[in-house]
Amino acid sequence: MKSTRIAFLAAAALALPAAVAAQTTPAPAQPAAPAAASADEAQQLQAKLGALQQQALSDPSLKPAQDSFTAVVNAGMAKLDPTAPTKLARATALQAEVAAARTANDNAKLNALATEAQQLQTYFAGMQPRVAQLPEVQAARQVFLERVFARMKQLDPNAQQYVDRLTALRGGSGR
Repeated sequence: MKSTRIAFLAAAALALPAAVAAQTTPAPAQPAAPAAASADEAQQLQAKLGALQQQALSDPSLKPAQDSFTAVVNAGMAKLDPTAPTKLARATALQAEVAAARTANDNAKLNALATEAQQLQTYFAGMQPRVAQLPEVQAARQVFLERVFARMKQLDPNAQQYVDRLTALRGGSGR
C-alpha cells in the first residue's frame, strides 16, 4: 500500500503547481523575455516549488490528510475494480519479498518479482486516470492539495508568488 500511496501522492503532488495556479489569479503578464531566460526561470521556479512541495509532503502534520486522500483513492480503485485491494496488498508484499531475495542473492526470484512489479505498475498506471475522474477522489484531492499548498506557504511565504510567476511564464496556462 505504501508504494501505491506514494505513487498516487506523487501524481497528485506533481500536479500541485498547476492546480494551485488554476485556483488563483495569475500575476499580470510580464513583458516578453527572451525564450531561454524564461525557460530557465520557469525551470528554477519549478525546482523551487518542487523542493517546497517535498518539504511540505514530508511534514508529519500532513499525514492525516495523506491518509485520508489515500483511503479515498483506495476506495475508488475498489469501486472500479473489486480486485484492486488484492493488488494493493500484493504490491505491499512484494517489497518484503524483494528485500528477502536481495539478501539471499536470489537473482531468479528478483527477476520474477521485477516482472510482477512491472505488471502491477502497468495496472495501477491504467487505474490512475480512471480513479482520478471519480468525484469523491477529485474532492479529496482538492482538499489534500489545499493543505499541501497551505503548508508550502508556511514554509516559504513567497510560494504564491512563485506559482503566479510560473503561471505567467507558461502563458497563464498553469502548465
